[in-house]
Amino acid sequence: MARQGLLARLYLLAYNSVQFIGWAYCLWLVLQQLAQAKSLDGQYAAAGKAVSFFQLLSSLEILHAAVGLVGGSPMTSLMQWAGRSNVLFGVVAAVPETQNRPAVGAMFLAWALSEVIRYPWYAASVAGACPRWLTWLRYTAFIPLYPIGVAGEMNAVYDALPFIKERRLRGIEMPNALNLGFDYFLFLKGLMVLYPFLWFRLYSFLLHQRRKKLGSAGADASKKRE
Repeated sequence: MARQGLLARLYLLAYNSVQFIGWAYCLWLVLQQLAQAKSLDGQYAAAGKAVSFFQLLSSLEILHAAVGLVGGSPMTSLMQWAGRSNVLFGVVAAVPETQNRPAVGAMFLAWALSEVIRYPWYAASVAGACPRWLTWLRYTAFIPLYPIGVAGEMNAVYDALPFIKERRLRGIEMPNALNLGFDYFLFLKGLMVLYPFLWFRLYSFLLHQRRKKLGSAGADASKKRE
């Protein structure tokens, strides 16, 4: 973790606490809808506004990395934020036909469960009082949740592709003043091809981090018992 002064630590503690409360609220909305509908349908109507707000707020994490408030690469933070935001804002919000489908519900459920673990871990780490069980949960819950979230994202994009093609959404057609064209439909198709490879790379990295974090924690605990 980057070196932090008192004000920086207080800010990060407040930021992560707000995000935890916000995503806990998102999770409550998702679970409430799940209990009522007995399915993952209708989650965008139930929780879409809250999820969108806290996902937008998380763009601050790019700035945190850029100015050195936290460790890590701002480019990595940008890519992670942009990947999720592209699905949420670029695809699902723009194609109402996808919003009621179970893929979006699975995506929201996986996101919310991940964040109600991740943000308390960040807050506790900043405070210097992170319990081992929370570290274990932080580096274990992603094993099922990350594939579920990615599958939901890919399914949501796949469902939206025909509508994006038909309506030529978010495309830039030639000719124009910039002499530049962009086909969002083809961009998403290319992204769908790359998604499994990008997912495997990040998933492998997370598994490596899990071995590193939990392995070192176990070693420290063993030394204390000696």
